[in-house]
Amino acid sequence: MTPPITPTLIPADNAFALLAVFFALTAIGASLEKTGIGKRVSGVMLVIAIAIALAQFDVIPASAPTYDLIWTYLVPLAIALFLLRADLVSIVVDGGRTLVAFAFGAVGVAAGAWLGTKLLDLGPFEAEYAAVFSATYVGGSLNFAAVAEAVGFRDPTALATGVAIDNVVGLGYLLLVGAAATWSVFRSRFAWRAELLACAVGDTDDARRVPTVIDLALALGLATLACAAGIELASRLGQPTYAILYITLSMVAIATVGRRWLKAIAGPELAATLFMYLFFAMLGAGADLGAMWGAAPALFAYVLVIFAVHIAFLLAGARLCRLNHAEIVIASTACIGGPPIAIAFAVLFGWRRLAVAAVATGVLGYVLGNFVGIGLYEAVAP
Repeated sequence: MTPPITPTLIPADNAFALLAVFFALTAIGASLEKTGIGKRVSGVMLVIAIAIALAQFDVIPASAPTYDLIWTYLVPLAIALFLLRADLVSIVVDGGRTLVAFAFGAVGVAAGAWLGTKLLDLGPFEAEYAAVFSATYVGGSLNFAAVAEAVGFRDPTALATGVAIDNVVGLGYLLLVGAAATWSVFRSRFAWRAELLACAVGDTDDARRVPTVIDLALALGLATLACAAGIELASRLGQPTYAILYITLSMVAIATVGRRWLKAIAGPELAATLFMYLFFAMLGAGADLGAMWGAAPALFAYVLVIFAVHIAFLLAGARLCRLNHAEIVIASTACIGGPPIAIAFAVLFGWRRLAVAAVATGVLGYVLGNFVGIGLYEAVAP
């Protein structure tokens, strides 16, 4: 029997009220970004924390049709907007180093998933858990579901526990990474080529110019055109789940062809940042803390082992290949959170040069996740 849905102060079908809350959280987060606390923790992290609290106290729902609209429309649109000035030159020059970091992070996930099965007793579904968690932390949630189906992991209770741990602990990890991105110690220890990141923000006269209606109309028009073209191309090629890759390719093509002209358009990053704040508020609202408390402690520890080994491999690779803090953060969020999270971090921390790399590494994770998950299953299964 389906458990009753707990009513919230703002019902799930009241789209305008939910958007009002999310816009208020955006204003709060942007304001806190300028304070001492916001600079240390990041206003985005505070927005997520407040949204979690509102959801836990039944002020806003954990899921709603409005959230689906944000996922479906605003996230791709924000990605396209932020890539409006991303040309092929920046992809070639600045994308490769993040892919190197991603490779170290993905190997760390696989190694951590294998090591965790040796250190912990995960019960009768040990191999299945190794498969789905390695898949989701190299790729994303779609890899979790695909690998579960591939290895015959269909126990509803075990799957529900895994999904709860994945969502809640994964969100906690992203909060930690977002906070770490602002730590001076972390930035100073991994500062190679970091000066280029500051240059990439594009603090030019055009960037400082107040956006006009024409600017926003052109930016949004080109971004929606890229989204439409990307989704249509993905559908025609039989890869609708990878539409974000084709949206990226469409926007990069537009940005490359109109490289000089598009520099005169002001404000696309402003609109993209607004949409991404809404996305993070939605992310916090959907976190299920209650499910985490009821999950198996061993499984909770297992995910922590995966994250620990992932971080160790990533930092070791960064030292070996002289990668900077931004490349580490983007690669890690691409692994654990996927393309929307990775590019959201690139948007919000001003690392424009890494925007295309953020999407590329995240989509590469989607492609590799199934192979990693099934490979781990074969390695761990008795």
